[in-house]
Amino acid sequence: MTRLDRLTERLNLKEFQLRALLDVTKAINNNLGHDELLQLYARIMHDELGITRLMLFEHGQDWRCVQAFGADEGAQRKVDAAALMERYKDIQFIGAGTAPELAGFDIAVPVFHREQPLALLLIGDIDEAEQRMSPTVKHMNFIQTLTNLIAVAVENKRLGKQALAQERDKRELELAAEMQMMLIPRDLPNDERVQAAAWYQPHRQVGGDYYDVIATGDDELVICVADVSGKGMAAALLMSNFQATLRAKVQHGELPLDRLVAELNANVLERARGERFITLFIGRVDLAKGVMHFVNAGHNAPLLLRDDAVSELSTGSIALGMLPELPFVLEGKANITRGTLLCYTDGLVEQEDAAGNAFETPAIRRTLELFQAAGPKAVNEALIATFEAHRAGLPYLDDIALLTCRFS
Repeated sequence: MTRLDRLTERLNLKEFQLRALLDVTKAINNNLGHDELLQLYARIMHDELGITRLMLFEHGQDWRCVQAFGADEGAQRKVDAAALMERYKDIQFIGAGTAPELAGFDIAVPVFHREQPLALLLIGDIDEAEQRMSPTVKHMNFIQTLTNLIAVAVENKRLGKQALAQERDKRELELAAEMQMMLIPRDLPNDERVQAAAWYQPHRQVGGDYYDVIATGDDELVICVADVSGKGMAAALLMSNFQATLRAKVQHGELPLDRLVAELNANVLERARGERFITLFIGRVDLAKGVMHFVNAGHNAPLLLRDDAVSELSTGSIALGMLPELPFVLEGKANITRGTLLCYTDGLVEQEDAAGNAFETPAIRRTLELFQAAGPKAVNEALIATFEAHRAGLPYLDDIALLTCRFS
């Protein structure tokens, strides 16, 4: 071969390489799909470079073979790409007898990006019986460049999809949080007969706690606080459905409390299919008579301060949604005249400090006794301040709902 022939060959080779890289770059810029990019890569490797045996593994959530020819599926399954990436940090000849699953492959091309493993290329085309230079050896630098380009493009597509999904999930959570906050009552009673104040702190963007004060007549209120087991979107959706059901039932008919709780239990069981349950405190207040009938369905017992004595309202039943039928429903009765009622969920009392100590009920009781004369808002503000000092910046462990009512 003359010097001119060698120069012409080199120029032709460079022209081919530049054209192939340009085709791949255009495909990436035109947002060609994952599979189409890999097909383009395979066509260049097989049809234009003459590679006869190839397996390309990519690393997403795990390692998987995404392109192969000249190797059966059994061989693909046997290759442990993760282990090979630990062994091969740069282009390396595999060598005979390295591993049975690599028989027929001659060269490994690992691809790293920012020290993170992205892909592993295995090539086999060296035929010692043929009197020619192996395409792999001849085009090694180009193959490495091309594989890096494809692997990074595929990884960027995966990360882009992941970021898009995360952004979509984030927006869905934001919308769910907005909708949930619309369901949280804002206008609580504040007149000469009853004053109420509340605080709601979800563990995440959406929560599974609920409180409400529902006027059902000129002299009657329904007070409730509830907590669904678990956290996140599923808990929030279940609680939103529960809230709508409870409001509909108390506003469109005066069911006896035991029957109301039984119907709510059936509703929770139907919606949650036994996978979640809801604790509930519900009280029906007669302002004219100064009494409250209540049922506590497995909830943290609200505190009622009256005549300088604090009582816990625990009479009721087991939590809702645990059994098809509640084994018992007991109804309690309390005199609320000139009393203050404080309801809360377990996220308040279970919050731990840096030493692992829970907030617990005594701190709530002390705050109620000290600040009840100043009104519900003052009680809540003092309790929140005490709670936050206890938490000392540690993450919230659960959703928190707090509802305080004072009766004349």
